[in-house]
Amino acid sequence: MNAILGIPTIIDKIVQQGIKKIIEAIFEPHFLDCSYGFRPNRSCHQALKAVHKMVMTKPINWIIDIDIKGFFDNVDHQWMIECLNQIIVDPNFRSTIIKFLKAGVIIEGKYQKTDRGTPQGGILSPLLANIYLHYVLDLWFKEVLAKKTKGYTEMVRYADDFIIGAQTKPEAEAILEEVKERLKKFKLEVSAEKTRIIEFGKYAEENSRNRGRQKPGTFNFLGFTHYCSKSRRGKFLMKVKTDKKRMNNKLKEMNLWLKSARNKMTAKELWKAISVRLKGHYNYYGISSNSRSIQNFYHQTTRLTRKWINRRSQKKSFNIQEFSEYLKQHPLAKPALAYNMYDIW
Repeated sequence: MNAILGIPTIIDKIVQQGIKKIIEAIFEPHFLDCSYGFRPNRSCHQALKAVHKMVMTKPINWIIDIDIKGFFDNVDHQWMIECLNQIIVDPNFRSTIIKFLKAGVIIEGKYQKTDRGTPQGGILSPLLANIYLHYVLDLWFKEVLAKKTKGYTEMVRYADDFIIGAQTKPEAEAILEEVKERLKKFKLEVSAEKTRIIEFGKYAEENSRNRGRQKPGTFNFLGFTHYCSKSRRGKFLMKVKTDKKRMNNKLKEMNLWLKSARNKMTAKELWKAISVRLKGHYNYYGISSNSRSIQNFYHQTTRLTRKWINRRSQKKSFNIQEFSEYLKQHPLAKPALAYNMYDIW
């Protein structure tokens, strides 16, 4: 099923924004600490840091990497209404929310009703998704699953993207089966292709070697590949690098933008615009241990920049040495780390 893309009108946006502020004020005090996505004063970096702290300071030896198949397209409206009913008692206000949820979509000029899903692009959708998963997953995990699991377990969730840490493999396998059954009850399905249990933590590398494997597994979360490594002193350290797919996509975006922008700006304007985009990349991906990836992004960007400015006109092109000298005189934003993951103790 293709994603339901909802593009609200200007009036709808204004109304939805007002409703969002009210719902957010109602539900925010009830949301749990494990949830980080689309919440005030919470961010991707905080979620990443929570994962780092979990792996580095808790007895976690296995990571359950779970993917919900088409979450935003499959939110069940009846269950969503039940979630809203837990706190919202005003029937008129609740009815207004439900009308937006069931507004339907226009596909190829034809109106179609929707009985499930929250439109991606809708202002209310991320908040409604958080409310749904708060009751379907977060509360259940804390009050039921974690309490009956003998070993330590913890969950970190950003919107519909979440991972669970477990102490032993049998516990990890049992947790995954319980999560599958729980989601199934609420008309959601786990993607078999993208869901995995990975041995991960301070003993993973040694255990992998004992089984004849050179390296333990890795997992992706919020655009970063997490992997087992060691500090300079030889102690276990979880590190991250930009997910390969994300890196390739970001470089493709940069390449297309440079191609379209090179003849629309002066050299000074172009340099400033490139630096703004580089800084944006560093602000997200510039976290502890990811220096090599953001350095690579910088070097690939400068390579693409030279390629496209050499095609601006029939004038003499920069060779590599000339371009290097030009960069010294007119530097682009250099890679810089923006977020520290190591201050967790």
